[in-house]
Amino acid sequence: MPPHPKKHHFVPQFLLQHFAGQRGRLIVHPVMSERQYPSTVRDIGHRNFGHSLYLPEQEPDHVSMEAAMSDFEGEAATVIRELVQSRERAVPTQARHALAWLLALQWQRSRFLRHMMTKKSSAAASGLSDEEIQTGMMRLIARTVIDPWRLRNDDDAHYKDQWNYLVSTLLGPDMHWSSYRPRNGGLLVGDNSVCFSGVVGTPPPGIPAGFFDHGVGTGFHNFRRLTVPLSGRLAVVISRDPLDASRLRAEDLNRFTIFNSREFVAHAPEWPTTHQGLAHDLTQLLKRQRMVAPAFLQDYAPGIRN
Repeated sequence: MPPHPKKHHFVPQFLLQHFAGQRGRLIVHPVMSERQYPSTVRDIGHRNFGHSLYLPEQEPDHVSMEAAMSDFEGEAATVIRELVQSRERAVPTQARHALAWLLALQWQRSRFLRHMMTKKSSAAASGLSDEEIQTGMMRLIARTVIDPWRLRNDDDAHYKDQWNYLVSTLLGPDMHWSSYRPRNGGLLVGDNSVCFSGVVGTPPPGIPAGFFDHGVGTGFHNFRRLTVPLSGRLAVVISRDPLDASRLRAEDLNRFTIFNSREFVAHAPEWPTTHQGLAHDLTQLLKRQRMVAPAFLQDYAPGIRN
């Protein structure tokens, strides 16, 4: 047995567990494949040594970033568990802060985002190895997310060392947070926890309006709403419109989850039987995602599992 786990999860296991059936079982639907397969919380949403650091003339560091992310996730795991057990619609201040930091981490460690950043930077053309590019990405996450999180309550730390743009945006005065609790549950989980839909202001030119619900053409500066599925019976809605959460249904939340997925969506094995209407929607929405996704995946290979 290796001295350290090789499966580095970019989707936290504690989050996947809130959607799983008995013994952590899930049914996984890859975005770009019509097949589905059974899996477990442990075996999806990861890459082998995906958070490792590779430094010159040193042994690979498979532990440091994983340990830092584990500490980081602990606070969010507690908050999400408390929200799942609650019946309140309001999202307490402490929970907002913990979730905002978690979303900043999830955004930065997205495999698809890392792929796009590599393509648009000079790294891909510079002859750097995949290990060197990954190390640079991990250092960026440490510098912009993990280090500010560690210093967030340090009165002696400089403000700029505690600041993260995504967290600042999500906790801003124009953002309205609500818990959404469908009476019969039925929410899906995907590889992307940061599900954008809609756009505010002047839409980016040349992008079909429907793409905005696929998280294309939007970002933290111009999204209308951000939905975060946290369990089969709970999602958090962060919107610039205070009435958004009251208009949404489970069907809408699942549509945003499917359209923002880049690798997979998943549910408990019994979910299709207990939610037949939503299961029918899943089939149709995945077909649409498979038609649209090649336009923005840009040679990303979401079906690879290693």
